[in-house]
Amino acid sequence: MYLRSQVNFFVTLFVERSGSTYLATLLDSHPQVLAKREEFAHLRQRGAEGTAQLEWAKEFWKPPFLGRHKAIGFKTKLVDILDLPGFSRLLVDRRVRVIQLQRRNLVKAVISTMNAERLQQASGNWNLLKESDRLPPFEVDVPEFERLLKERVQWDRDLEDYVWGLNLPRLSLYYEDLLRDEHAFLGQVLDFLGVKSKPVKGRTLKNTSDNLREVVLNFDDLRARYADTPFHEMFTEVIA
Repeated sequence: MYLRSQVNFFVTLFVERSGSTYLATLLDSHPQVLAKREEFAHLRQRGAEGTAQLEWAKEFWKPPFLGRHKAIGFKTKLVDILDLPGFSRLLVDRRVRVIQLQRRNLVKAVISTMNAERLQQASGNWNLLKESDRLPPFEVDVPEFERLLKERVQWDRDLEDYVWGLNLPRLSLYYEDLLRDEHAFLGQVLDFLGVKSKPVKGRTLKNTSDNLREVVLNFDDLRARYADTPFHEMFTEVIA
């Protein structure tokens, strides 16, 4: 049991399709961690204003005088925060620890976004929860891919600028490192949150193969469009 003064608050700020849901389920299965998902997005979808988001966060980061959680936090994308200056003040006031979660391979991130939209339309879920819902390969719409890639580059820049401006304890993580060594990746997070290592289990499956040739039917044509750019090699990178 922990006194309120012993609890560490955290927020996971991320750009979509960076493993945030899997990380949240891993953390929430830890007996000393309370990890909520995207409450800000849910409030926004219900038409709430920024004040409602901030009030929810203030109450969430007001644990009982004595409780079982050593670390309490949630995840959100910047685009879902309706009062960014107010949220920044709250983070600084509560000395919230910031987990910054991104993805180095932007090509795979965009393909993952497109594939997740297909999954949501077919199953109602943005994340793959059971193998039977896995979809076959698809042909990528090129103009849509180009639009999403430009958007993704900007979102990454915005997140980097925002987190640096907070001047709070920060742990910068990349999805690729989770694929390479989940144990080491999780160890960094738990150490940052001040909790001991315990057996944990995530509740989502990897929806998009790390080998894009297995996912994208027009792979060669799409890759050829990005010859002589930093994105060209991202198409063929295979980690897991």
